[in-house]
This record gives sequence, C-alpha cells and structure tokens, in this order.
Amino acid sequence: MITLALVTSVCAQTMKHVQNSDAQRSSVIVQDTTLLHSSQVTSTDEKQLWATTQTLLKRGQSSFDEVAKLNLYATQAKRLSQLERFIRQQYPEQECPAICSVVTPLPDGKTIALDFVAVSRREVSQVEKIVANRNQVSMMPRGKRIYISGQAAREVNLKEAAAQTLQGLLLTMEFLKRNKRDVASIKAFLMPMEKAEFVMQAVTQVFGEGNEPPVVFVQWQSSEIVPVEIEMVIWGGKANETKPVVEYLTPPGMTSSPVFSRICRINSGPTIFLSGISSTDSDIEVQIQQTFDLLTKTLHEADSDIRHLVKATYYVIDGRASSVLGSLRPKIYTPLRPPAASKATVPVIGERNPGFLMDMIAVPVKNGR
Repeated sequence: MITLALVTSVCAQTMKHVQNSDAQRSSVIVQDTTLLHSSQVTSTDEKQLWATTQTLLKRGQSSFDEVAKLNLYATQAKRLSQLERFIRQQYPEQECPAICSVVTPLPDGKTIALDFVAVSRREVSQVEKIVANRNQVSMMPRGKRIYISGQAAREVNLKEAAAQTLQGLLLTMEFLKRNKRDVASIKAFLMPMEKAEFVMQAVTQVFGEGNEPPVVFVQWQSSEIVPVEIEMVIWGGKANETKPVVEYLTPPGMTSSPVFSRICRINSGPTIFLSGISSTDSDIEVQIQQTFDLLTKTLHEADSDIRHLVKATYYVIDGRASSVLGSLRPKIYTPLRPPAASKATVPVIGERNPGFLMDMIAVPVKNGR
C-alpha cells in the first residue's frame, strides 16, 4: 500500500513524500522553492557526519526533515549498509529522504560521506554559497533548474582534463545564457580518488578562489585518456510557465542522442527526487530490465513516467552491464525526451546491488507537456 505523507516542518507545503511498501524505494516531490545543494561531507564516524550535516542545514535555514535527497558513500559495501541504517534511524519511516548509496574510495582517507538536496526557508534572488569549515552548500533560487550531462575532455593529465572539461561546460552555459555564478553543484567522476585535489585545483582555477561551487566526488573506472567526467546543476533564471515544463536541449557543435540529452531544463513546477533503484537478480539482463520496471512503477506512484525524467546517473560494475544498459535504453526512452545522464563503471555498488543501480530525477506528468 502506498502512503503519501506531508512533512510536518515549516516547508510542509513544499515537500511530499511518496513511500512504497518496499522501504528501499521512495521519492520526494518538491515544489518550486529555494533548494540547497551540498558539497560532499566526509567523515569516519556517523554521528560526526550527521552533526556536520546539521550545521550545514542550519546555515542554509533548513533542517533534517526538509532534506529531499541524500546520496550516501562509503569505501566498503558493509560500511555503506551501516551508514544507510544509521541514516534511516534518524527519520520516521514516512519522512525519510530519497536515498541513493554507492561504494567509492573517498578523499583524505575518510570512510563515509554524503551530499544532500534540501528545501530552504530562505528566499534568494541568485545562487549564494555558504561555507562552514571545509564544507559548502549552495542556495539555488526558485525558478528554472538545469541538469547538464557529464562532459569529459580527452587528456591524460587529470588537472588539465578537469580544466578543459569545465571550460566546455562554461560554453554549454553560454548557450543557456547562464554564467559561473549560476552553478549550484558539480559532480566529478574521476580516477584515481587520491588525485581529487587536482580536480579541486581546476575548479578553483576556473571559478576563482572563494567562488567554487559545492563539489562531489565518485571514483569510476575509465581509460587513461578520459580520467574525469563532470556534470552540473545550474540555476536557469526565473520560472517561465509559457514554455514546456521540460526542455531537452543540444548545444551547437554537439551531437544529440536518443538515449540521453545533453541538457534538461525544468522551466516551472515541481521536481521529483527518486531513491536509488536496483534489482537483485543474478542475471544482469534480468536485473537491469527489472530495475527499469521498478523505475516505471516508482514514477507512476509519484505521478510521473519515463517521458518526464530529467536526470539519470547509472552505476554499472563492468562492460557487460554497460552493454545490456546500452541495448535497453533505445527501447525504453522516447528519442526526443531522454534524461540528461552520466554513467559510471565502479567495481562494487553495494551489498544489495550486484551489478546495476540507477539514480533518477523527474517531474510530474500533470505538470509536464
């Protein structure tokens, strides 16, 4: 039985939790409001991690029950399960954020980490950055939200590859008539994690010291000539209800694809944050098909569907899983409406995710057209 519950916070009118009988699968619908995007908060202890997160939320005029999405990370699958259990214990069952968890090495010898998207009670007119110790949160105003697919420059040197990739993303922003100040969040898939500081150096080089947006790191497996891929979330200006709620865009000079969009722009209305979705079947073809079936069901429960996805992150453990995903996507997505996407090959996803995990963002059908 599906349970819909409004949060009891000040932001009760802006968030709605959609909880399925499967406790591992949920979504949160957020109205057009100020959104917080955090950097990756790292630690070796759950309580310390939670306390640091609470500090960031308070600085952003938010709270635990106003978190819509939590991305969890740990260096080992067992440790990741422990972190997820700890997080779920902090929430009533019906008010838990959408959670996506993945195993990855972490910077600076840390063993657990998280980043979040939350509702803020503060109104802002432009993207503002808040710094607490070494952590960051951006405040993105209500209005258009833009998701840019991962981009990657072919360059062996990691710092140079990151700098070139960021410059390419700036060109994409020019096409959108946005600038560096509009960037709310950066996610970098890189190898190896020990050199994450080189990516941060590139971010500082491009944005300027003190102006860096929040950054999140995940280690992936890639070729030496593509050591990093970077995606962005940016603010697109005031909402425009005269345009389609979602636009799927391709900048000049880039090729379009029937399985992912270079850019997805939400022009108005709510955003749906989904939990990580996966199946445990041992056959990878069955597993990925079942995961898409679960995605369809989860979207339906949140008044959405496959045609109203705006962002996808796919985690695969090997080339076989990647190949199966590649063969399925053309059969599932409408060619003119695939979500913006990144795909990361990782050796381990988690204890319950043998080969494939997807992390999705969507909009309601009743608001999409």
